[in-house]
Amino acid sequence: MNFSRLSFGFFALEIYGVILAIAFVIATWHYYKTLQDKRFPMDFFLRNFWKWLISGVVVGRLFSFLLNSDIFMRNGLTSFFEFWDGRINFLGLLVGFLGMMWWNTKKSKIDFWQWIDGGVKSFFIGILMVDVAAFLTGSIYGKETIMPWGVQYETFGVDILMPTHPVALYAFLAHCFVFVWIRNNMKELERIPGKLALRAGILLFGIDFLLQFFRGDPTFLVGGTIRIEHIFDVIVIVFLFFIGQRKVAKF
Repeated sequence: MNFSRLSFGFFALEIYGVILAIAFVIATWHYYKTLQDKRFPMDFFLRNFWKWLISGVVVGRLFSFLLNSDIFMRNGLTSFFEFWDGRINFLGLLVGFLGMMWWNTKKSKIDFWQWIDGGVKSFFIGILMVDVAAFLTGSIYGKETIMPWGVQYETFGVDILMPTHPVALYAFLAHCFVFVWIRNNMKELERIPGKLALRAGILLFGIDFLLQFFRGDPTFLVGGTIRIEHIFDVIVIVFLFFIGQRKVAKF
């Protein structure tokens, strides 16, 4: 069965994009309620959240635009604004969102790391929903495998006809482990603002680094062999580890 899209005559709706939007709404609402329960200044959140979101979407789109020349070749520079094609780079989205959040908290003399820690649990709720969407629709698929748990897609956009590694399912199971770890250690790690978010980030990108070896969907290859995601993951992990060491040293 093809779970990639719903068709209504000449109109088609990408299921992955729909679930992505639902995951974003649920994660945002959970984050909002978490901030309320912890008595964060909600006026600051309501005044600035849309700036964080717009910045994340624009930077995420820019990353996709630079890494995928096909977007540019379609309609030139105007293709940058065609967000409905679903190509918004995840790392770019985080860089833009968190970058603007950091700028706003700095100007308002608010602890950036407390706001990040408050959103970690909400973030992984959204990630788990995205994993399910990627598995069902084949938006992320693996290399060919002879393992009995291999998944065969009959879906638009999946180039491999043989059974493949269910990398989205691997990701879901790994992220479930991280989510349980966050829930069990949240109070302890929040004693040092940022420690929770930094460790969760290292686990997130460490998992992604390992799963890239099983990925079969096309991507930009550095030197024709190394997936660009591998390089991004290593850079982010090193950066988070460095920031974490500095924060621990302060305490």
